[in-house]
Amino acid sequence: MLRNSTSLSQNASYHATDEFITLNHVMPILWDEKRRQAIIDEHRGNPIGKPGKAGKPVVQHSDDLAHVLDKLRRAPLAGKEVRIEIEPFKKYAIGILPGERGQPVKILDDVIYSTGDECEHAIFLRRVAMMLAKYPAPAKSA
Repeated sequence: MLRNSTSLSQNASYHATDEFITLNHVMPILWDEKRRQAIIDEHRGNPIGKPGKAGKPVVQHSDDLAHVLDKLRRAPLAGKEVRIEIEPFKKYAIGILPGERGQPVKILDDVIYSTGDECEHAIFLRRVAMMLAKYPAPAKSA
């Protein structure tokens, strides 16, 4: 029995909603140079967030950074960049997920990072660059 390709089978509503959120709530942050630099600086100092412990409060990300991170986390697994721990607590690299269970993760050999945070920030910068390439800033009207 052949199945027809339908909007439901293609998850069209999800993709349309995600595209709307991306264009209206995420990309304006990335297109604005000052806002983009602010979230890059913030991410460099706190790439994965800090839980509250020993009586210290949780350090949450700003709304702008949270919006961008939420978008980046929704990316499909195939081709997604992830942190790979090469040597515990000493060496980290960027890996590319295959998107298929049981297949190996491709490890990028060009750079090794000495901390997990450095690797996470490098991945963030790469993902931001990919977003800007996929969604170029609209031309400013005179």
